[in-house]
Amino acid sequence: MKLLHKRTAPRYERPEGITSYLLASPRTTGARHLTVSFVELEPGGAQRIHSHSPEQVYFILEGCGRMTVADETRKVQCGDCIFIPGGARHGLENDTQEPLTYFSAAAPAFEEPLESLWPLPCEADEPERGAS
Repeated sequence: MKLLHKRTAPRYERPEGITSYLLASPRTTGARHLTVSFVELEPGGAQRIHSHSPEQVYFILEGCGRMTVADETRKVQCGDCIFIPGGARHGLENDTQEPLTYFSAAAPAFEEPLESLWPLPCEADEPERGAS
């Protein structure tokens, strides 16, 4: 069994208020067909509109926001599961004053070098993180 945790996951942080933690993937578990992440969007934060070939789902765990898939934008909230067809342009905006978190799964696994998409070390390797 491979037990994964966001504190020990590679991550990326972007200035637009998004932090993504790479969980099950070819890089972290040797998964061949799946990439899974946990994502936090700060109030007012956004995941930029982008596209990639794998199909994907977002499952909103906390909060609400505005999800765009292709030419459609809709309000999404905790408990919603959004299917994103492969190649569809998509992004998510947290247009509230509360945090928004979601779980994402993509298949087949992302082909890009995952080190370039999630370049930061895990939080557990940065003991000064959060200390103030």
